Amino acid sequence: MMLTLSLMTSLFVTWIALRVLKPVAARACLLDLPSGRKQHTGAVPLIGGISIFLGIASAIMVNYPTDTSVTTWLLCALGIVLLGVGDDAEDLSVKLRIAMQILLTLALCIGTGLSLDHLGNLLGPGNIDLGIASYPFTIIIVLGIINAFNMIDGIDGLLGSVTMGTLLSLVMLFNLPAHAAELTICSVFIAALIPYLLNNLVLPPFKQKIFMGDAGSMLIGLSISWLLIEGTQDPSTPAFRPVTALWLIALPIMDMVRVILQRLREGKSPFAAGRDHLHHLLLNSGLGKGATLIAMSLLAFALAAVGVISERMQISESEMFYGFLLTFLAYLLVLAPLAKAEKDCLIRWLEEKSFTQTARKILARYGSN
Repeated sequence: MMLTLSLMTSLFVTWIALRVLKPVAARACLLDLPSGRKQHTGAVPLIGGISIFLGIASAIMVNYPTDTSVTTWLLCALGIVLLGVGDDAEDLSVKLRIAMQILLTLALCIGTGLSLDHLGNLLGPGNIDLGIASYPFTIIIVLGIINAFNMIDGIDGLLGSVTMGTLLSLVMLFNLPAHAAELTICSVFIAALIPYLLNNLVLPPFKQKIFMGDAGSMLIGLSISWLLIEGTQDPSTPAFRPVTALWLIALPIMDMVRVILQRLREGKSPFAAGRDHLHHLLLNSGLGKGATLIAMSLLAFALAAVGVISERMQISESEMFYGFLLTFLAYLLVLAPLAKAEKDCLIRWLEEKSFTQTARKILARYGSN
């Protein structure tokens, strides 16, 4: 009964917040304007993340008003939402964003008493214990997950759909009484995503598009990180093994790592904006936005399903890890021709526009093969 009330509260409050905050977005400078790589039409309110947080926070307070761990997560989530709002409104520097993300991650670890103490038996010989490297490693991983979910937010419905797949997988794994709070959080998060997705995709009854904004993508990244840590690092009753967590967020992680490696190889900043993500490559290959959304959502769901099924079947951690590495290698090999085709297309366009010197520089950088 309480879970049903929480779900209804999350959905209803998020729905109301989306309607109430729309007229406020312009006055708060929370609008996404089309320019350069942003191909949408008109000014779109960046209120999805704030609305989702309000829905989740309202629902959680119904069930767990005095749980220290949950309260710590909510406070840190509020902090990252405010950071995202500031970034959406003022375009904060990368250094400031990373510094604040580090502080919030530390606060989450200290407040909940949990961090990545071990990685399980990833390689085969035995458990990998992190010891004094626990906090630094946790910070690196959490920052990676936050930015992975931020980077995948490129077309309508994609971030919400991929997040939905991860949360549904966590619902299936948090089936122990000791993890009732985490199960509730996953459930109310899913409920809050429903009105957002309807609005983002402009499905009835919504008539005006809204975006998640950095407030939303960072909220999702931090929350998913905490849920994965809670699920794998509980000293008494872990819900699943660390390697399983890797599969639950496989698509955002694989795309982020591929893009970072590519940008470093090309001498670019890993944090620079660009059109080199998977959704860009699929769109440039001729796939429509709807088809790209469906293809990537199905891929994310399939990878997460591998993790859930493998966990249920208790496939060895080393086999799951090496399987993940082989999957990532296959991902790189499949996308290589698409990335090359995009570069060749850019070079031809520059040559047609008589930018021959620029075209030669690009050709020299990427190689002639």
